Amino acid sequence: MAITSYAGLKKTVGTFPPVIVAVAAAADLEVVGSLKLAHEIGFIGTCIVTGDPKAIERCIAEAHDDPKHYEIVAAKNDAEAGLLAVQAVRERGAKILVKGSLKSELYLKAILDKEQGIKSSPVLSNISLFEMPSYHKFLGVSDNAILVAPTLEEKKAIIENTRPLWKALGIETPKVGLLAAVETVSQKQPATVDAALLVMMAQRGQIKGFIIEGPFGYDALISAEAAQVKGIKSSLVCGNPDLIVAPNLETANSLGKCYKFHGNATWGGLVLGALVPAVLNSRSDDAQNRLNSLLLARAMAAV
Repeated sequence: MAITSYAGLKKTVGTFPPVIVAVAAAADLEVVGSLKLAHEIGFIGTCIVTGDPKAIERCIAEAHDDPKHYEIVAAKNDAEAGLLAVQAVRERGAKILVKGSLKSELYLKAILDKEQGIKSSPVLSNISLFEMPSYHKFLGVSDNAILVAPTLEEKKAIIENTRPLWKALGIETPKVGLLAAVETVSQKQPATVDAALLVMMAQRGQIKGFIIEGPFGYDALISAEAAQVKGIKSSLVCGNPDLIVAPNLETANSLGKCYKFHGNATWGGLVLGALVPAVLNSRSDDAQNRLNSLLLARAMAAV
């Protein structure tokens, strides 16, 4: 049975044994607050947290979590904090990596470090997974945080990086919609050309395990009725996508923020393409949204 909501995900993950978590630059109250919620549910155990020890201790106290859950590793700056957290994945058995108060570029740089990093895919990509009253299941959007203008090969990697997430959610053959402005292929709109090529690659077995269709304007992609009006009669994706692959970061990021501010969405976000799922939240995300990301990461860690 596929998991289609964060409530369902919480119920499932709540039965999993706790795992070690590594947190880079952990002196952030919202981050520690989400770890406290995860400790209460029981799916994480020891948190190896890097950064300024006194600032981290204050956050733990303010969040009212048990200090026994934490192992603090001092770091002289945010760059070192990122590397030490990644080191905890490589050497200490941490199964989830979490971004704390450091900038995203330092977090990603630590993951990508040539000597100590944990990159496992040709590229890193980001996915946000949304739950909205207006949609019947989870809806993923990628890439909305890392790849600014993904190439054809990077779009292929964006899709393939999501495979373990769908497996964790019980979705055997995820449906992928390739977003553009129109449904016709035109050299003047490169996103439509990439979409057509990705569909062909899937048909020829170069991308396995997904149903991939496009290009689609957003209306046809999200609404089967709109697709019918536009003459799209036999789509398996229109009105029912699991993943929307956007043509660029601006589109994906704006679409996600529309869901948040206009669609009453709850969400979680992960970096994919590393040895372990890596939590990457916006600075504006609260502890609940960060918990959602941890739930996704723990589900992936069980695959």
